[in-house]
Amino acid sequence: MLKSLLIMVLLLLATVSPTVLAKNHAHLPIIETSSERTALVMSWRLGSEQFSVLHEQLRKDFAKWGSSQRMVKNIFYRSHKQLFQEYRQYSLTQDTFISGSYDCVSGSLILAGLLDYFGFDYEVIETTYHVFLKVALANEFIVLEVTDPETGFIADRGAQKAYLAKYSSGEGILNQWNVLTRNEGEAIPTIYRSIDLENLIGLQYFNQAISHYNNKNELLAYQYSVTALKMYRSERILDFSDFLKQNLLLSASR
Repeated sequence: MLKSLLIMVLLLLATVSPTVLAKNHAHLPIIETSSERTALVMSWRLGSEQFSVLHEQLRKDFAKWGSSQRMVKNIFYRSHKQLFQEYRQYSLTQDTFISGSYDCVSGSLILAGLLDYFGFDYEVIETTYHVFLKVALANEFIVLEVTDPETGFIADRGAQKAYLAKYSSGEGILNQWNVLTRNEGEAIPTIYRSIDLENLIGLQYFNQAISHYNNKNELLAYQYSVTALKMYRSERILDFSDFLKQNLLLSASR
């Protein structure tokens, strides 16, 4: 009885104030305005000496190269040299700053924050199982695949076409969110869409929800999922949050 009451109270807290526990764990802001986007980068500077050094170098690069392909290349490769050390699924930005671990979401978030700070026109592309960036320049665009430190800066048109075709079809792609296919043979509808910086932060909360679910902590997973919905009300996050809620209610009723 006491366990059931506790679960019900915590479910209520998660619904009324979704950041009560999840935000304390994730340390991720909610981004709504351009000044808050600048504040995001400045908060990273305050929280990470490595990022601060990187950002200062990039400021000098920007004074020299401006909004050019060379500058985008510097953002990508300097970030890999100084921050991104090891791919690890479900990494947060603070994991990158502390240990150098990153994944497609946290790595793309850091790159997007830097691109945003320097005024580049870019898109965050969410696909069925992955996230990457497209940066628009004067007469071209660049694809940034953060999980490929050697060839992830994709400027060649042929390479871009092959890369984009692979992710738009969703075929042969590693499923980072395989928890969502709960039944054998079940397929997730193909996703290929542009999202904003706030949505990307929501995906990082979503990642944490999945990670905690995989680690058998459905309550914390649910709290993260509710927080994710505050920033990105996508169908799959809604479905996963509802799934977690029903599991918790079922547990409380036993």
